[in-house]
This record gives sequence, structure tokens and C-alpha cells, in this order.
Amino acid sequence: MDNIRAVLFDLDGTIYYGSKLIPGADRVVNKYRQEGKKIFFMTNNSTKSRKQIWEKLTGMGLKCSYDEVYTSGYAAALYAKQMGYHTVYIMGSKALEEEFGELDITVSDQAEVVIVGYDMTFDYQKLTDALQVAFHADKIIACNKERHYPGENAKRMPGCGAMVGALEGSLGREVDYSVGKPNPLLMEIICKDNDLRPEEVVVVGDTYESDIVMAQNYGSSAVYIGEEDHKDIKCIHAIGELL
Repeated sequence: MDNIRAVLFDLDGTIYYGSKLIPGADRVVNKYRQEGKKIFFMTNNSTKSRKQIWEKLTGMGLKCSYDEVYTSGYAAALYAKQMGYHTVYIMGSKALEEEFGELDITVSDQAEVVIVGYDMTFDYQKLTDALQVAFHADKIIACNKERHYPGENAKRMPGCGAMVGALEGSLGREVDYSVGKPNPLLMEIICKDNDLRPEEVVVVGDTYESDIVMAQNYGSSAVYIGEEDHKDIKCIHAIGELL
């Protein structure tokens, strides 16, 4: 860790399960802060805004600032802004709409781009409405294609990939782009915002095919929290082992 300037923590399954902080997570974060490392939290969860995630973390007693939180929804809004899109249709949560509104991108039924995000109230009517816009949109962008994630008590919950798959199945084609992990876009944004190089960053996460593959794609180190060993990465079974 001597050459590491920043530690990037995944959230679901790494820092918390649902509404409960994972034992030892706060002490690990504080340990690296005391060692002078920059701390960031990143999640594929687009159903909540950065502000809501920040409030959740601080409500759990974990000290962090708003600027340390990055989500796939925020990354999707930045990406749309960078690509010059002015109107989007959101197949997702109200919080995701707010992320785009904060960057002055209009949310409309007459849109250039369809954004697919995680939505716990997803239903057939929402799919039907999004499909009408998607037929004529220039691009379809997914916040991520994660199949499932750990919820309360580590129960596996359907992820954004379930919503993406429903729209892809209805259209008969894949989405044009996915901004979330394992795409290293989140890491690129964090490093650009904070003047960090890939080799100065380590990712701590519980999902090999998203967290760890993302770090490897970006040229960064990673620590995998999981049950299955992988020869190419350090593996621990609980975040408390980093103490």
C-alpha cells in the first residue's frame, strides 16, 4: 500500500448489506484515512442519487463527504453530457432523473437517448412506455448490466441487468453502451476529478466480474472479498480482514 494514494470501496456487499453496515467496514475506512489515503465509494446502484447514498453512509455512522461518493447514475449523466445529448428518457428511478437534471439535461418522452437504470418498482407498463421511445431513440445507454447484488442479510436481489435484459429482449438488440462496472468509466471519473493515476489506486470489492475486472481493465490493484479464490488477485473473506 506504500505507493497507493486512494482506496475505492464498492458498497453493496463490501461496506453494507442493505441497511446494515458490515462489521469492520467503518474501522477499515478509518484506518486508511489515518494512513493518509484518499477514500472513495462507488456503486453500480443507480436507483439512488449521490446525495442519497452519502446520507445513507453518514446515517450508518460512517464518516464521508458528498464528493467521495460516485454512482453509475451520476456517471451516466456525465457521459450523456459529454456526448452532447440534451434530452433523455429515463427508464429508472426519480433519483436517476434528478442526476440528469442537475447537469441541465432534460428528461422527456421525446428524447434522443434512453437511459436504463435500476428500478425496484419496475413493471410491464414501464417497459412498454420505454419501448415506445427506444424504437426511435439514437442510443440506448444502460447504467450497468449487473445481474444481481447482495441486499439485506446478503440475500441476492435482481440487478439492473434484469431491466436491461427486458428492454433488449423486447427490441431484439443489445443496448449501445453500459457505463457501470466492469466498464472503468467510474474509475476514470474519480481519477480525473482527484488527479490520480491508475497505479495509485486500489479497488476493494465483492464481485469479481465487475469490481475486480474493472480494476484490472484500468490497470489498478484490487482486493477481492469473496468465497472463491482467484489466482490473479488477493482474496479475503470479510472486509474486517483488512485491519
